[in-house]
Amino acid sequence: MSKHLLCCLCALLLLAGCKKETMPTTAVATTENVGSVVVSNLDFNYLSARGQFTMNDKNDNLSSGISLRIKKDSVIWMSVLPGLGIEAARLKLTQDSVYMMNRLRKEYIATDYAFLRRKLNLDIDFDVVQAILLGNYQARGTEQVLDEQAMQHVQQLRENLVFDYFIAGRNNKLERLNVQDAQTGNTITVRYDGFQPIGQVPFAHSMAAQVLKQGEVVDFTLNHSRVAITDEQLDFPFAVPGDYKRLPFN
Repeated sequence: MSKHLLCCLCALLLLAGCKKETMPTTAVATTENVGSVVVSNLDFNYLSARGQFTMNDKNDNLSSGISLRIKKDSVIWMSVLPGLGIEAARLKLTQDSVYMMNRLRKEYIATDYAFLRRKLNLDIDFDVVQAILLGNYQARGTEQVLDEQAMQHVQQLRENLVFDYFIAGRNNKLERLNVQDAQTGNTITVRYDGFQPIGQVPFAHSMAAQVLKQGEVVDFTLNHSRVAITDEQLDFPFAVPGDYKRLPFN
């Protein structure tokens, strides 16, 4: 797989969904008491958004527009739009599969999360990606709840992943998430900021993430110009042209 394609995939996996200048629609608040954790998660059927993401590491500085669609718990779909109406890449994630097209190179991948775990050295799956992009708290694994001034600090152990959630008491929203792979030492740190409502739900207008992988640091930001939530069915097209090359998995 080309380095550029993998970098783009990583960026989309880790940063698909902080919201800027949101448009309230049919979102509802789901303030939950999960044990002693009080949290306001976003609940919806379908979500669509447009925004701008950046990725910076020691070798590259990338910036592009994106179009995002989600069917909750089922599909995450993204189109990478660098400008002038040109689509550079398309991504589709389901619960068990990962698909991506690089339209500039006429190549694509069709694989699963085991492949991504090997490439990223991080135990990642659909639910982890969805939780990161929505800024939602998940009650999973073995956890302990700690108070840290005005925040709830929840620490979870999920196999070899350690999740640290920091949930603000003023709005019951996730403001920081740290994920560490205990086996590799690789980490993801995500910060959510600028909360304004989508319907009844406070939602972050901006997000910044930092990925530390094998001693190398990659920084991401994402800001959206439009977000809509609906009960009407969205499409998630992913038809690969016949002349595209399927990349081998090594």
